[in-house]
Amino acid sequence: MEKPLLDDRLYRVIQLPNHLEILLIHDPDTDKAAAAMDVDVGSFSDPDDLPGTAHAVEHFCFMGTKKYPGENEYSTYLTNPGSSSTVKQSNVPIAKDKAPLYGALDRFSQFFIQPLFLADTLDRELRAVDSEYKKNLQSDAWRLMQLSRSTSSDKHPMNNFAAGNYQCLREIPVSRGINVRKRFIEFYKAYYSANRMKLVVLGREPLQELESWVQELFSDVPNKNLHRLRWDGIPVLDEPELMTQIFVKPVMELRLLNIHFTYPDEEDLSASHPSRYLEHLIGHEGPGSAFAYLKELGLVDYLSAEASAQCPGTALFYIETRLTEKGMQQYREVIKILFQYIAMLKESPPLTWILDEMSCLAEVEFKFRQKLPPSRTVSGLAQLMQKACIPREHLLSPSLIRKFDPENIERGLSHLRPDNFRFFVVDQQFPGDWNATEKWYETEYKLEKIPEDFMQELWAAVRAPVTERPSKVHLPAVNEFVP
Repeated sequence: MEKPLLDDRLYRVIQLPNHLEILLIHDPDTDKAAAAMDVDVGSFSDPDDLPGTAHAVEHFCFMGTKKYPGENEYSTYLTNPGSSSTVKQSNVPIAKDKAPLYGALDRFSQFFIQPLFLADTLDRELRAVDSEYKKNLQSDAWRLMQLSRSTSSDKHPMNNFAAGNYQCLREIPVSRGINVRKRFIEFYKAYYSANRMKLVVLGREPLQELESWVQELFSDVPNKNLHRLRWDGIPVLDEPELMTQIFVKPVMELRLLNIHFTYPDEEDLSASHPSRYLEHLIGHEGPGSAFAYLKELGLVDYLSAEASAQCPGTALFYIETRLTEKGMQQYREVIKILFQYIAMLKESPPLTWILDEMSCLAEVEFKFRQKLPPSRTVSGLAQLMQKACIPREHLLSPSLIRKFDPENIERGLSHLRPDNFRFFVVDQQFPGDWNATEKWYETEYKLEKIPEDFMQELWAAVRAPVTERPSKVHLPAVNEFVP
């Protein structure tokens, strides 16, 4: 397995007869052990009449198992100083004998073998879910995320309310005669399967000992031979959502302009990462960049660009900016300049030297990367293992760019156009006439189609000849400091 120079851990990937894939990590110097199971199912599979089910099931299946029926057995076991537990991962202290890690894995495995879903814990766990929801009610990050979801296409599961609360998981369904506990058990049985799961275990023990433990403890996780969930061909933003402008009133004093494009799913392109070429250039901060020009004009003080996979089959490309007061007044000009920069990128084919610089910097970053803490290591790797296209020898180095892929760079670039986007303007004062309220976080907003005159300006900006575009917007110069 490719490893950073400073990584002294040993790694082994195995698959049990039940098709549960497991990554074992031996770290001779760690003072904590950690384990994470990614079950590869979430809110996109929630039933329409019970939003938040996946989140609630994560809580509920930890409340006692047939082998360890006490509802607090697992948490009690992890109460030693320095230990911690979350729904998908656990960190336990290391001792000289096998008991701490072995015992934790024994209890952890039972959540995926024979959970009891204890009826007398249901209300308490749903209130815990509700508490998580309520603590984020005044968080602008959560409010904007849910507004983005709630205003996406209702044909796509991104439109769901992922977090769940007591009202939608308890009060409303009970009033309709729904047996909530029964529905949670049905969800668990329908979606939890060993062949979908990925387990990562990190400990100080030798790899052979860790392997014998997981073979003993996790071989009974039921395998239902479920296919991988995908959402190909379902538009996350369809005609009603595209070419819209959404004005949002935040809790805190914010001035943001966020642009969303639909974008191709690049999960199978892990060797070339074509979207990173566009992220690099659109998010560049040096001379000639869109950011440098917008900052010089006094319109923005932050800009980032990112392609983001929402689920298998669905991706979006985000351009996010933080506006100055002047920029808020001229947010249309900011959008026009960004499209002018994108038009400039489309004038010439992708350049090898830019990709070579990116590849070289990615390699340097990887070689000298520090070890992450155990809990972050196992969580990140369990999630990454869900991408079957990544060769297992590259699990630690998925960020490396291994080949130049101009065709898919141009495919992604072709999606960055005026008829394939929408934008959010976030400000406490502007425009002041918000006329709608998001259902779950009560965010005030106003959604409308982008005015025709502005759409014409955007198309004009995209199609304008070079002589009519800002001369200060151009490709970056060669970076002399890249080795």
